[in-house]
Amino acid sequence: MANVYLNDFFKKFEFEGLTFDDVLIKPGKSEVVPSDVDLETRLSANIPLNSPITSADMSTVTEADMAIELAKQGGIGFLWKSSIEEQEDWLDEVKYTFNARIENPVTVFESDTLEDAAKKLEHYGNKFSSLVVVDKENKVTGLLTKDKYQFGHGSEIVKDYMVSNPVTSEKDFTVQEAYDFMKTNRIAKLIITEENTPKGLFCYTDVKSIIEGITPLYNRDKKGQLVVGANVGVHDFERAERLLKKKCDALLVGTAHGHSKNVRDTVLELKKQFSSHEFDIIAGNAATYEGAEYLFKAGADAVKVGVGPGSICTTRIVSGAGRAQVSAIHETAKAGEKYGRPVIADGGIRYPGDITKALAAGASSIMTGSLFAGTEESPGDIKTDDKGNLYKEYIGMGSLKAMKGSESSKERYKQEKSSKDKLVPEGIEGGVPYKGSVRNIIFQYLGGLRSGMGYAGAENIKALHENVRFDRISPAGLKESHPHDLKMIKEAPNYEGVK
Repeated sequence: MANVYLNDFFKKFEFEGLTFDDVLIKPGKSEVVPSDVDLETRLSANIPLNSPITSADMSTVTEADMAIELAKQGGIGFLWKSSIEEQEDWLDEVKYTFNARIENPVTVFESDTLEDAAKKLEHYGNKFSSLVVVDKENKVTGLLTKDKYQFGHGSEIVKDYMVSNPVTSEKDFTVQEAYDFMKTNRIAKLIITEENTPKGLFCYTDVKSIIEGITPLYNRDKKGQLVVGANVGVHDFERAERLLKKKCDALLVGTAHGHSKNVRDTVLELKKQFSSHEFDIIAGNAATYEGAEYLFKAGADAVKVGVGPGSICTTRIVSGAGRAQVSAIHETAKAGEKYGRPVIADGGIRYPGDITKALAAGASSIMTGSLFAGTEESPGDIKTDDKGNLYKEYIGMGSLKAMKGSESSKERYKQEKSSKDKLVPEGIEGGVPYKGSVRNIIFQYLGGLRSGMGYAGAENIKALHENVRFDRISPAGLKESHPHDLKMIKEAPNYEGVK
């Protein structure tokens, strides 16, 4: 249901772009306490989220470690467009972290050495510790488990350390049936076979966590694996096919300007070529109703919103083009409402309250790079500056360094044909303080969101969309909003002062 008040509010400022510091949410009657707020939402037409947070597809933000932690926190991470092989490896790491049932489990031969087995486990990021053992005809002969092979040496062979005659079944168990069977018979691993060829593997710890609801926040797919997305850019259909074979949940057709023929044609072709796969397409970036509608008409399952709001982006200054983010979110969300699909607010988030405002304006989730850069899970080494402070690099995907180092960055900013000495950057390179684990940041920012929804009287994100009221805030009101008339002694974990 449309929020008539909010539509009228933005119509009043139709030719004045508003962003997060320009608005405040009016407190309203509330019958909900922050701890009871429901943060479940949709990333896209078919992918639910338990928390409305996603991490940006940037080289200094999201690889496997970030994607895993985001999914554990109820959101989703988008792998940046590195080489196809690296993206495949990262997908394996994410997907093999947890499973209801592992399809086509990883195998070793009886004659392989323990060193061979260790290398195979390392290839998958040591996300699991057991390997199905097969003979040269791919028939199951054993199971190699850590409690056995930890006593061996690298040159010794698998056959001498495997569990012979492991429990196998030709029956195609459901997760519930596997849980009941394994619990009753006290079995840690159950191999599913077809004519003694391995087809699947159940691990009791993973099955138990699903059935008993031990990790309800984790964002999983139908097979119990963590959800993950990846940027495939435009017209890269080989990449898309290979990532879909690795069970990527969401393909991001992401460029700086999504209201373009290249993006539309790529969305149309992905839908046509890969209709047999289960996946959603996120397209972007858009900043207007027309831009979002253009992508929804092509078949996008969600549209990513934002032209120039990011902390490390210089698009608006270099090109003179862009849109203030709150206005962009509200306008694109109206197109989303028409087509029954969500929009993702990408960029500009500095404080927890900005997430509340982004969702209130119409977004179903937010994407951020700067908040998650510099964390333990972000790519890159921890460095020390000349004052002894720890930091990590944070590189804009439109920066010279990114475009010189990656063809995907040049593609994103439509400079594929430019030589390295003829690039026009739309981003900068920087460093951000080392922040520790991303889970601590997410906890604080979702806490702020819950509080904001409590002030608005919204028990869930749908209610926030339907009932929120905005005030236009003056410069004096903004100054009043921040701590004032004192010297800050110690910053809070969710507030670092005015930048």
